Amino acid sequence: MKFVNRCVVTLKPKKPFIEWATGLGTDLPEDWSLEGGSYLLDEQETEEGLRQVLKAYASEIFENELSAWEEDRSKWPETRDMDTLKEWFDLHVSVAGFDLGQESLMRADLSDLDVM
Repeated sequence: MKFVNRCVVTLKPKKPFIEWATGLGTDLPEDWSLEGGSYLLDEQETEEGLRQVLKAYASEIFENELSAWEEDRSKWPETRDMDTLKEWFDLHVSVAGFDLGQESLMRADLSDLDVM
């Protein structure tokens, strides 16, 4: 087991997100509890520091979650700030991360992976 010097933020879709996704007419999961991403943030010394860095990335996180379902930005909600992120997702923050994987970690920009 290896310690990862990152905070881990995990998102779980709430009703507004599920309703938005349902309106897209795409294939929907049977189990929404398996949906939502996890994001690694730099370790923070204080809770206030963690709140500030999470707020700074809120729009980017929200847009990444939306783009997984719909690439057409005109179909996204206009407001994509921290307050709206918390309305659309349950956020769980862990102040420590642990890597149980056997394989080496890979780091790459999404654009380099050609997945979006």
